[in-house]
Amino acid sequence: MMKKLMIDGQRIVTEDGAQVILNGINLVCKDKKKGYVEPCTESLFAWFHEQGFNVIRLGLIWDGVEPEPGVYDDEYLAKIKQQIVWAERHGIYVFLDMHQDLYSSLYGDGAPLWATITDDLPHIIGAIWSDAYLESPAVNRALDHFWQNTPASDGVGLQDHYAAMWKHIAQFFADCSNIIGYDMMNEPYPGSSGREVLDAIIIAYAQQAMGLNDLNMEELAGSWFDEEKKQELLLGIADMDMYQILVDSAQEASQRFEREMLAPFFNKTASAIRSVAPDGFLMLETSYFANMGVESGIELVRNQDGKIDSNQVYTPHGYDLTVDTELYEIYNQSRVELIFSTHRKVQERLNIPVLIGEWGAFTNHSSTFDLSKSLIAIFEQYLWSNTYWCWTKNFENSPYAKALNRAYPQVTGGQLVGYHYDYDTNIVSVNYISTGRETWIYHPCAALLSKEDVVVSGAEHCQIELRPFPNVASGIVSIVAPQGQNMLSVEVGRKA
Repeated sequence: MMKKLMIDGQRIVTEDGAQVILNGINLVCKDKKKGYVEPCTESLFAWFHEQGFNVIRLGLIWDGVEPEPGVYDDEYLAKIKQQIVWAERHGIYVFLDMHQDLYSSLYGDGAPLWATITDDLPHIIGAIWSDAYLESPAVNRALDHFWQNTPASDGVGLQDHYAAMWKHIAQFFADCSNIIGYDMMNEPYPGSSGREVLDAIIIAYAQQAMGLNDLNMEELAGSWFDEEKKQELLLGIADMDMYQILVDSAQEASQRFEREMLAPFFNKTASAIRSVAPDGFLMLETSYFANMGVESGIELVRNQDGKIDSNQVYTPHGYDLTVDTELYEIYNQSRVELIFSTHRKVQERLNIPVLIGEWGAFTNHSSTFDLSKSLIAIFEQYLWSNTYWCWTKNFENSPYAKALNRAYPQVTGGQLVGYHYDYDTNIVSVNYISTGRETWIYHPCAALLSKEDVVVSGAEHCQIELRPFPNVASGIVSIVAPQGQNMLSVEVGRKA
C-alpha cells in the first residue's frame, strides 16, 4: 500500500513527514466512441513510472458517469478503476479530474444531454475550440443554467445532481489507496458573465495600447476572433507592463464569479465528497480566466459549520495566449512567467500547496523542448508539483517528452529547500535539511551511475543506494542522512 499523503502548510508530505514533489501527467479521454476511457494496457503505467511520473490527473466525464438523471454507469467507473489499480502497482498516485470543455458533450465534453439546457439558442464554433466560450449562445446559456442550479427534467437541480454524482464516485473509489484527491471541475467558466471579463480587457487594451476612447466593442471583439488580427494583438501585448494592465482590468469580473458562483459550488460539492471520503485533497481550480494570468480570488473550501477543510491543494492551470495554435514564433515566456508568479501570489494568500494541473499542451514543434525546460524551471523555483497536459499517442517521441524526463527529488527525508536539474550535464542538485528519513531522487540515468556519482555535502556517514528500474536506464537514488539542522547539498549525476 502506498503511503498516505497529507498537507503541511505549503508542502505535501507523507504520513511520516517526508516532503513529496508530485510530477506527472494528464490521462483524459474525451471521446464518447471510446467510452471516455483511454484504451491502454498496464504497460503504459509501467512506462509512466520509468519516466519518473509519480502522479496522474485521471479524467472522468459527467456524460460517462451519469448518462441519465440519477443513474450511474458503474461499468464505466470500473474501467477507470482498472487504470487506478495499474497506477498503484507501479507506485503512481492518482487524483480524479471531472473534465469539461465547453460544458457539454454536445459541444466539447462534459455534461450529458439531459443536463444541457440551452433554451434552443444556437451554438457557434470558433476558429479555436475555446473561442466558443465567448461566441456560443448555447454554451453560455447552458453554463448559466448550471450555475443557477436550474432543475433538470426530474426536478433536481443541475448542481445537486453534480454533487450527488461526486458522492457516488468518491464512494466507488474509496478502496483505492492511491487516490489522493478530487479535482471537482476542470476550468470552471462563468457563462454569459464571461463576456464581462473579455470586455474589460478589450476596453483596457483599446484605451492603453491604442489610445482609443470612442470604442466600438463589437468591432474590437471581432479582432480577437480574426486569426490574422489576433496575431497582431498578441504582438501588441508582448510588453509585460501592458499585459499586467490588461489582466488587472479583468480581475473584478473574474473574481466576482469565483465569489458568488464558484465558492458555493465548491462548498456544496466538497460536502458531498466528504460525506463518504473524509480524507483526500480537495483540488481547487480557478475561474477559466486565471489560466491567462488574471489573479484568482478563490477562497478555501468550508464545511457546513464554516470550518476550513484542512486538506486542500491549489491546482491552477497556466498557458500562454498562443495555446492550441502553432504560433510558437510569438510564444511569450515573459507572459508565462507572469501567469505563474500570479499563481504564486494566490498560493501565499491561501497558504496551501500548489500542483499545476495543466500546462504545456504542446504540439511536436521543435521549440517545445526548450519551452518545457523553461516552465519546469519555474516549478523547481517554487517547489511546485505538476501534471503536464497531456498524454497522447506517440507522446514518447515528442520533443517536450524528453524535457519531462528529468531528475528531481520525489521524496525528501526532511525539508526541501531547493533543487535544479541541469539538462546539459544530467546532474541534479538538491538542498534540504534532513530529519534522518530516506530521500528518493529519481534520475533518468540511474542505471549508469555509481555511488561515486552521488556527492553529499554537509553530513557524514550517509547511506547511499542505487536502485535502477528493471531493463531501463532510469531509477531511484536513495539517500539516508543523519538528522540535523545543517543544510545538506546533494549532487547526483556523472560529471564529464
